[in-house]
Amino acid sequence: MATQTNTLGQARRGSKFELYMWFFTRVTGILFLLMGAFNLVYANLEGGRGNLDVAAQMRWAFFPISFHVTSTSVEVVPNFSNPFWQIYSFLLVGFAAAHGFNGLRVILGDYVRLPLLRAWLNALLVGIWAFVMMAAIFLVFVFNQ
Repeated sequence: MATQTNTLGQARRGSKFELYMWFFTRVTGILFLLMGAFNLVYANLEGGRGNLDVAAQMRWAFFPISFHVTSTSVEVVPNFSNPFWQIYSFLLVGFAAAHGFNGLRVILGDYVRLPLLRAWLNALLVGIWAFVMMAAIFLVFVFNQ
């Protein structure tokens, strides 16, 4: 079996993890943007065009919590009482967090050369990601009940 080498003459590993994560980052980036665009369109269709300023529309588009738009007459509370919007919002946060933390993992791989330190920092990233996902579950499914 011949060993493949990259441009630096180093042997390539057989793992496809980095390739899968490269595709995952592209897919989550596209999904995150499409989901945010859908929320902006929905915000405008529900009356946000005349009742929300641009900053409030952006906050509502990417995480429609009722206290983000309390000074407007736009109805926000049904968003999190509806299971569709709960799952939708959780997926939006999940895609954004996974996309961002994967990017941080790649940056750590580029700049941290000590394997033990890199392993600890990757473990810390996984812990922070898990905390963000738990906070998202609390905010979307528990906090607004």
